[in-house]
Amino acid sequence: MVPVAAATAADLDAGRIPQLPADRLDGLRRYQLLVPANEDELAAVTDRFTTAAADLSRRHIVLFPTAYCNMGCTYCGQTHRKQSLRGNHRDAVRQRTLAVLEHPQTRAVRLDWFGGEPLMGYATLRELARAFLPVVDRRGLEWSSTIVTNGALLDYRKIKTLAIESRVTHAEITVDGPPEIHDQHRPLKAGGGSFWKIVRAIGQALEDDSTAGMTFGIRTNVDVHNEDAVERLLRLLAEHGFAHSRVRFGIKPVHSWGNDISAMELGKQHFADRETHWLALMSDLGLNFEVLPPEPAPVVCPAVTRSDEFIVPDGKVFSCSEQPLVDHLAHTAVGAVTDEWAATAQPRPEGAFDDWHADVAAGGRGCSTCPLYPTCGGACPKLWREGHWPCPSFKFNIQARLDLIATMNGFTLQTPTLAGAGA
Repeated sequence: MVPVAAATAADLDAGRIPQLPADRLDGLRRYQLLVPANEDELAAVTDRFTTAAADLSRRHIVLFPTAYCNMGCTYCGQTHRKQSLRGNHRDAVRQRTLAVLEHPQTRAVRLDWFGGEPLMGYATLRELARAFLPVVDRRGLEWSSTIVTNGALLDYRKIKTLAIESRVTHAEITVDGPPEIHDQHRPLKAGGGSFWKIVRAIGQALEDDSTAGMTFGIRTNVDVHNEDAVERLLRLLAEHGFAHSRVRFGIKPVHSWGNDISAMELGKQHFADRETHWLALMSDLGLNFEVLPPEPAPVVCPAVTRSDEFIVPDGKVFSCSEQPLVDHLAHTAVGAVTDEWAATAQPRPEGAFDDWHADVAAGGRGCSTCPLYPTCGGACPKLWREGHWPCPSFKFNIQARLDLIATMNGFTLQTPTLAGAGA
């Protein structure tokens, strides 16, 4: 977001070059608020996306230690099996990842743990991390690592081990409401609840500086069953110390993940309208969240770049996070980690969405004429091609978000007055 004077904004909106000093005009060009009159903006944006997607110096590998999950969330589209990463598949995963880490072109690596529930493969996670980290250190690679977990198996000791020994830098944990709502929305297959265990574990970690290298994302998936409980959740977590620099909140609408959730899914505008209130409340409570993306998306998602890959316990390799463990999408695997190509550091084989940028550039999607395309990148190529409309919520409440940013920065919103009022 770039603040400008009202007169400058009016000129830009009208397509005029503002009457500003040269250095200010250079700033507008740098932020691409001013572009050459003859520039094909869609082509320029597409070139930026395709260049970033082709960058093999930054690699992203997502490992599934297990195909099982201890929760049975109604909106989840995965099929869970008691299958772990073992034997020749584990050896092949180790070999594949080490080849990527050792490759001279590799400068930065993000290694994520996904599932199913990755903590059900906790021992495997630790073993593999121990094999990878010495190479990261020896080569001086830029490193980050995220675990996406339901949190039910988390405790303070595991968080400390993940943060220090396995060097997990971020934990993304879903909490769908206050205790009674969360435990119903995200039920454990063995019975019981997980809300308070999650809150206690994170709370203890936040008090320990030895885990300072790990941040936490609290994600709330919202549908018709829990939308009225989001405010109570935010207030409760604020009371328990989650207004902390290492915690960031994200509220997302549930969407189809290869399954039919139309009966519980919220309408785009309905969600955006409710989200406007939740964002303002989070600001009031001192919770950390993203009001608007701070910069354009470099790569919209792993599915559009061959430097990203997902490896599941049976050895299959996928290009998209929403394909693994979904039975009717098993055929979309781009290969197997035991294939000859996987023993080297070459990029994964092409997937179904690697042509996404060319598709948009050719006018094949609504993104082609959307002014927000440079920022969101299209959000989700898979959903577009399945006939869903994945536009981010900020498309529907962007003015409210801009007003919130102004308020958070000490500005007062003006209320328009009627001409001649008081006469």
